[in-house]
Amino acid sequence: MADALRWYLILSLLGWLSFPLAYRLLKKLPDRGYSLARPLGLLLWGFIFWLLGSYGLLGNDAGGLIVALLLLLALSYWALRDLQTGEIIRWLREKARLVLTVEVLFLLAFVGMALLRANNPAANSTEKPMELAFVNAILQSPTMPPHDPWLSGYSISYYYFGYLMTAMLATASGVLGGVAFNLSLAMIFAMGALGAYGLAFNLLSLLRANKPGNLWAALLAPIFVLLLGNVQGLLEVLHANHSFWTVDAAGNWSSAFWSWLDLRVLADPPLNEAALQPQGHWWWWRASRVIRDVNFLGVQQEVIDEFPAFSFVLGDLHPHVLSIPFVFLTMALGLNLFMGGGLRKTELP
Repeated sequence: MADALRWYLILSLLGWLSFPLAYRLLKKLPDRGYSLARPLGLLLWGFIFWLLGSYGLLGNDAGGLIVALLLLLALSYWALRDLQTGEIIRWLREKARLVLTVEVLFLLAFVGMALLRANNPAANSTEKPMELAFVNAILQSPTMPPHDPWLSGYSISYYYFGYLMTAMLATASGVLGGVAFNLSLAMIFAMGALGAYGLAFNLLSLLRANKPGNLWAALLAPIFVLLLGNVQGLLEVLHANHSFWTVDAAGNWSSAFWSWLDLRVLADPPLNEAALQPQGHWWWWRASRVIRDVNFLGVQQEVIDEFPAFSFVLGDLHPHVLSIPFVFLTMALGLNLFMGGGLRKTELP
């Protein structure tokens, strides 16, 4: 758990170092970007490190990370120049309840997902071995672009920036690639919770300013985004319990309900004794394949409809999972522009 603690402290430090930038860039948002300071800081730190490393100006080592972090500090200092003395401190005091809510949410989400991954940490199924190979390849590459783990002498021919950020934090915290793999999932889950919360809080506050209920109503957002999906789990339990099935005298099973739903496997009669626990290890996998489709020849076509809760249970470090908090950051930047946050103080010639 010391590894998780170091990871948490580094992310929190990044958030505090980057908050002056968020405060200035997201000035039209009620939370001034506080909820998004961590993904903003990680994104900028990673981009500076990757860009200068790709030009051969930084090595892929701790020294390169420190230089990139110092440049991020310089950007934060630049953001502080036009602010009044003590302005951010006063804002933090005025928004103490918001600050506390954000910090507690991040801590609970990070610890919760870290504990979940600690109970099933193996990267030995689906695409996890390949994703871990990317992380380890980046950790062992002296320069950018990182080595391809399968084709010696070539660089990774895949979008690897999310794995680069994972490897950066592994180097900074001194953990192995396998540990970083799981802690990165906890990080993405926690920063995704902050992104969903922050966007909802800002929208609510712009709609109804200074309502104390905004702090609590916005907590529904991370629940909807990260924990809820479809009702396949409930349907699996009902099917395993033989609900809505009838058996005639000849022993034939029929169900208008399950035929109408037409879900794969669940449309077929149950094969086991009635129970509340679905049978088999992979029954939960079907939640990501609830849409059934056929081509013009009548052949079944697989349609994948994954959702975040499924992805975190599966534990694959996919790019579409790694991107979750940065999608929220992009939406927040768009909302800030929509509210007039892109207007300049002076006209361009």
